[in-house]
Amino acid sequence: MTHTIMLMLLLHHVADYTLQGWLADGKQKSWWDKAFGGTTPPKYRNDYKCALLCHSLYWALAVFAPIWWSAPRGTVLVVLGVNTVLHYVVDDLKANEKVICLWTDQVFHWLQILVTAAFCC
Repeated sequence: MTHTIMLMLLLHHVADYTLQGWLADGKQKSWWDKAFGGTTPPKYRNDYKCALLCHSLYWALAVFAPIWWSAPRGTVLVVLGVNTVLHYVVDDLKANEKVICLWTDQVFHWLQILVTAAFCC
């Protein structure tokens, strides 16, 4: 189990920092406003949510890949669904609502990983 948790923590850092790319900008309301010169047109006002969802799903798929083969299919789907939603909420609180800092964001994500590992392993 220790190796699985270490691998998931490594994958977290790779997915949340190294591979995030444009989604790091696209998941922020402020980026869209800046891209459109101050105010995002109504057609695009929720596009940050799509980018945030894509990043959150991408993160959950990457981080929890080590359990895909060892957990039952239903468990894997629940793990992916719950962790995608949790990651979305936490990142939205940091990137858009600005009510938590990066430290808090990372503590939440580490807790997600540890609780999920305890649940699945």
